[in-house]
Amino acid sequence: MRARQPRKVTRAKPGTRTILNQQNPTVTLTRVQTGIGALTFEAAASETVGDLRLGCAYQLRSGASSTIQYFGGSHVAPPNSTRPVIVAQHDRFERISIDLRQCRDVERLIIYGFSESRAQLRWGGTLVATAYGNARIEVPLDAEPSDAVTVFLSLYNIDGEFVLRAEMEAITGSIREASKAYGFDAITWQDDRTPVD
Repeated sequence: MRARQPRKVTRAKPGTRTILNQQNPTVTLTRVQTGIGALTFEAAASETVGDLRLGCAYQLRSGASSTIQYFGGSHVAPPNSTRPVIVAQHDRFERISIDLRQCRDVERLIIYGFSESRAQLRWGGTLVATAYGNARIEVPLDAEPSDAVTVFLSLYNIDGEFVLRAEMEAITGSIREASKAYGFDAITWQDDRTPVD
């Protein structure tokens, strides 16, 4: 019987770019990258894409599960927290940030993009994740024009290290359907975009 080869783990390296795609979909952050500073996600895209908005569906170790987004949603997770674990912000681009001092609280999450007006988006640009030591993980936003919600990336906390996976999956329907497609069944909803917090 042949011995199984251990799976090679691709690590994010300080000061370098890692591009995630179908051939190389995952990268693992070190414990230092998972636990120091902030892990930020930005959708770097031009206005020609359309009214692209960035959001996050999350599950915390406490069992709390919901969504955040800068436009039309809660800006912090957990809701109404004075010490949020995840924050939605806007600077040049929309940004989702995880406070890594609280990394143990994060079980899993997805980062998704959608059109605020429900119009068709002409995809282009890059989802850029930045970790400690200026490690940079990029997911090209290459897809056919669509009005679907697109899940760009998933993150799982595996033995105290964050594993990021490029998804680039268009989910026909709403934020609610995209969240359910990735197993966020504990979220209850006011409507197809707004969770009950």
